[in-house]
Amino acid sequence: MKTIISIISGLLFTGILSAQQDIQFSQALSNPYLFNPGASGMTNVAEFNIGTRAQWLSVEGKPMTYYASGQSQIRSKKSKKAVLDEFNLEHKSIYNSPQRTIGLKHVIGGKVVSDVIGPFARTGFMGSYAIHMPFTKKVNVGLGIGLGMNSFSINESKVTLLDQNDGAYLSYIGASNRQSMIDVQSGLVFYNNRFYFGASGSQLLKNKTQFKGIETESRFERHWYVVGSYRFDIMKQKFGIEPVVIVKSTVASPLSYDVGARFHYYNMGWISLGYRGNAALSAGIGFNVLRQFRLSYAFEMGVSGLRSYGNGSHEIQLGFVFGHKRNMDKEFKEQEKEHQQQVDDELKIGTN
Repeated sequence: MKTIISIISGLLFTGILSAQQDIQFSQALSNPYLFNPGASGMTNVAEFNIGTRAQWLSVEGKPMTYYASGQSQIRSKKSKKAVLDEFNLEHKSIYNSPQRTIGLKHVIGGKVVSDVIGPFARTGFMGSYAIHMPFTKKVNVGLGIGLGMNSFSINESKVTLLDQNDGAYLSYIGASNRQSMIDVQSGLVFYNNRFYFGASGSQLLKNKTQFKGIETESRFERHWYVVGSYRFDIMKQKFGIEPVVIVKSTVASPLSYDVGARFHYYNMGWISLGYRGNAALSAGIGFNVLRQFRLSYAFEMGVSGLRSYGNGSHEIQLGFVFGHKRNMDKEFKEQEKEHQQQVDDELKIGTN
């Protein structure tokens, strides 16, 4: 039974079963959809992102997070127009970021996340739907909901037992080392081209942890996020300063906050500086490159007592942006058809 206690203690320490259980990134504003299904489709382009976060690189069994996400507006039955804009028509290698737009939008998205800490792993996938509409003439509001499945498991090959015949471990956890559960996430956003405010919740069903059908007292607690930013342009919009505030809350954990700023150069790239209360300092850089790609990197250095256990955290995200592709042959045929129709109409009028 000491083995069971050690395992649960490890879970509590790493934050899987209590305190901060959800994924965490220094550059949350680079992909707010990860934490808020309502934050999809704010621009008139489709996006696909992959990324990773590695913590405490010098520690065996270090925390590792991997994710992939994608989102796009979809066309309603009543509309025949393309909902995505044409993107980077000049095919510039270093391009301007797409801007947030106002209007009615229907958006679908999805994500896959894998979080590994020592012998403990959680893998989840989720699909989402969001609707956006004008709140005022200059501000849009969006509401989204995500539904998916999480799988929590223990990798037995990474578990070291003092007693290889530990009956409590073999009968209680070793016989059933995986749990799957439904997960729900929801979120609300207000935004325009300068302003962003998002509020969201994850793990809303508050599932209990169980092994071999036996429930424990540990739960996957609800997490709440509030994110706000506003961009100030200076020097004729050549540069921009965007203060960012992120507040995170969950049961059995003190309120966590991140404060910082992103410094933009035109709309082509940015650098960031941030501070997580009593926990870490971060610095990052991001830029648009190769016509449709976005690349960002961030380094985070701990300032708490845990900083001695590793040499910081590294985050990398690669994004792919694409818009509506024009079908020129189809457009020429439609123009010819319209021209021919005009000629036929004129002939009919002349005949009459």
